[in-house]
Amino acid sequence: MVKVKLFGVARLKTGVSEFKADIRTMDELKNSVPGMTKSEVKDLVILVNGETVDRWYRFNDGDEVVMLSPAGGG
Repeated sequence: MVKVKLFGVARLKTGVSEFKADIRTMDELKNSVPGMTKSEVKDLVILVNGETVDRWYRFNDGDEVVMLSPAGGG
């Protein structure tokens, strides 16, 4: 089981601050976020245990995922 924490736009869009998911791949993660499409999720920054990972990362039981909007400014 993986714990997923949502921040920023992701939290506003889903209406939840965190959820748990039984997933193994990044593709499964992108399909499991409530209230967001896979396309919307692909634009988020995803950290696993505080570090960036590539799209081939395989989740381990107990991983903590953080999803947040990329920083912007101008």
